[in-house]
Amino acid sequence: MTLSPMQLLRPRQLPESIYVEIISDLFSATPSIVVFLVSQCIIGAVIFLETGDRAILALTLIAVLVSVERIWMIRRYHRATAGRKLPRDEAQVWERQFAIRSIATAVVVSAIGVRCFMLPDAAVHMLIIGVISTYGAGTVTRVAYRPRLALLNLFIVAVPPSIACMLHGSLIYISLGLTTLIFLFGAFDIIQHAYATAVSQLTLKRKFAGLAQQDALTGLSNRLGLSENLETVMADAQRSGYGLAVHSLDLDRFKAANDLYGHPAGDAILKEVARRLTRLTRASDLLVRLGGDEFVLVQTGVAEREQATGLASRIVEDIGSYYNINGYTIEIGTSVGIAMLTEEDIAPDDLLARADQALYQAKRTRSGYAVYTIAPHLVPSPIDGDDFQDTRAVGRKTANLR
Repeated sequence: MTLSPMQLLRPRQLPESIYVEIISDLFSATPSIVVFLVSQCIIGAVIFLETGDRAILALTLIAVLVSVERIWMIRRYHRATAGRKLPRDEAQVWERQFAIRSIATAVVVSAIGVRCFMLPDAAVHMLIIGVISTYGAGTVTRVAYRPRLALLNLFIVAVPPSIACMLHGSLIYISLGLTTLIFLFGAFDIIQHAYATAVSQLTLKRKFAGLAQQDALTGLSNRLGLSENLETVMADAQRSGYGLAVHSLDLDRFKAANDLYGHPAGDAILKEVARRLTRLTRASDLLVRLGGDEFVLVQTGVAEREQATGLASRIVEDIGSYYNINGYTIEIGTSVGIAMLTEEDIAPDDLLARADQALYQAKRTRSGYAVYTIAPHLVPSPIDGDDFQDTRAVGRKTANLR
């Protein structure tokens, strides 16, 4: 992946998941900020003790304050984003906050550099060139994921001190200033390569992660996808104040259909079930095939119980419609167990277990769906389950052959 200079200055919008991960990486820079803070304190103190220049002392104190505030900002970020996925608009707000403080740091370092070159001590000049070079290398390493911010920081920290350096007029100082500017242009290519590599790697990472969480037959999320996302969805629901319902369902008489018409027909039924369920869900919902004929649908934005039961009723009706598979008309059904997310603190696995218990109740009563209530422990009765219902279904499906 190669970017032109214009693409680097005006990069295309990244997919939300990649963009959010890049912003998150910016806020892992606490160690490098601490190193800068300590080194700036030492160097500022040494220069002040050697020269007695109060401007250097003042600028060093400002650099310390800005660095401390940056560390505090990173702590605020991690507290605000703990346990949840960051949406793009919120990530953009955090990026702006990071950029403001990053630019402020570059301005202070640049001002210290200019002031040092205004002093007559050559040892101070040597010391500040080391500071500028180190800061520039850190910018290329840590901020290259946001190329425009990285280039702006490098311009601020390199150009004014280089000009101040060349104003000394001697060949050595002019060469030193020009070399610093040449390194600035060289950093452009480094940032270009680092950004392109990072985006490519994150794209591949997301692609493979998506494949690992996808059911190969139906294209729905799989058990891993449910495990990775349910806790986040629950946290978002509790934070926003909107409810959430987990629908656990399996297919009645599917095993008999699979045995009677063959596995290709069974696979076709599962694909059609996935298509019908997808048609009933929204983008914010989470639809999962756990395996076999078991599915989970996490319904978000549930303000009242009737919304969950209404969706369950539509699921029972849609899944219970006929399936035209390989010239046969096949009838199956489904049972749905519903567990509502309440204000109590509950683990994702416990919420799923409640939905499963409600599913057992729905199968026992043959009511189509049931809502979990705090009641005696619900377990399948000996006549519950696919084996019993599928045995009854063989004759029915044989009669339904077209």
